[in-house]
Amino acid sequence: MKKTQLLALFLLISVCISACGQSQKTIRHVSEEVTTTETETVIEQKEDNRILIVYFSRYGNTDYPEDVDATTSASIIEDSGTFGTTEYVARIIQDKTGGDLHLIETVTPYTADFEELRDVNHNEMAENFLPELKESDLDISEYDTVFIGFPIWATDVPQPVLSFLNQYDLSGKTVIPFCTHDGYGAGSSYASVQEASHADSVRDGIAIEAKDVPGAADLIQEWLSRIQVITENPDETSAEGVKNEILPIQIVVGDEIMEGVLYDSPLADEFREKLPISVSMVGYGGREYYGGIDFTPENAEGGQLHFENGDITYCSTNNSMAIFYAQTDRPNLTMEVIPIGKVISDLAVFDTFSGNEEITFRVAE
Repeated sequence: MKKTQLLALFLLISVCISACGQSQKTIRHVSEEVTTTETETVIEQKEDNRILIVYFSRYGNTDYPEDVDATTSASIIEDSGTFGTTEYVARIIQDKTGGDLHLIETVTPYTADFEELRDVNHNEMAENFLPELKESDLDISEYDTVFIGFPIWATDVPQPVLSFLNQYDLSGKTVIPFCTHDGYGAGSSYASVQEASHADSVRDGIAIEAKDVPGAADLIQEWLSRIQVITENPDETSAEGVKNEILPIQIVVGDEIMEGVLYDSPLADEFREKLPISVSMVGYGGREYYGGIDFTPENAEGGQLHFENGDITYCSTNNSMAIFYAQTDRPNLTMEVIPIGKVISDLAVFDTFSGNEEITFRVAE
């Protein structure tokens, strides 16, 4: 892949709004590739999984003057063209999955004034107002997997994204959220997407701080591999020359043996090397078992404040592992976790445990 040099990332002082990109119609993926400074690996889309990358952007939905100074905004990146931060992420995802791009575009543009935009957004949220979207040629029935991208506005998803989810039927599809933000994470946005989408499955999203977007290609590739949207380049091997892949494991609690997997990621690889791992875990909130571990992983970058049922996670804040087994009325976490694997057996068995269990993770027999 041809490399281009990042020309500039520009910062806007804001607490609640970071944003993105442009294009009115659905952009079909052909042979073009997004040029980035981070990777030359091209991952092809699986032929039987039709992918759409939908994104909402402040840049592309705002009445900016023609001579807008990009150096004043974290919403804009210049890299062989002008892009919003969320669009930049969307184009990396397109490059790695072969999916189609679609911009969520409102009939009425938003103001370029930050203070006014903040007030408009707060009013839209308070009134549960769904902005009217421009007509498009999008046929959602053509797709199996739909990425939904957006900037975080007031710790939640922008209302135009909810307009899109209200307008298009995503039942029976897999939805994958991603967002850009100004340092405060995904907030409650992923829970909002899950509730509004009525999707068959909502996979773990990724949240990227706006200032980190230009160098995020490797992080995005690792995330796409972890959630099993792409597979790594088959020519890439580990330092020992052994090709890495998802590792089948067993999770043992007393006489109960459950099946699971460890992902192919630098962090998960550290746990692979320690198997078998036994952890004294306690139940919490009717949703998880967690416990401290006796080693400190080195590759604990990133994290998220939400979970999917079955997630096996690591939390660097208290150096602990957790197994999440049930969504509750508190789906958002107070400490970031990083998924390293998943329990694929029936999770109902967790309701039968005592609340204090010795849980062993081992390679599947």
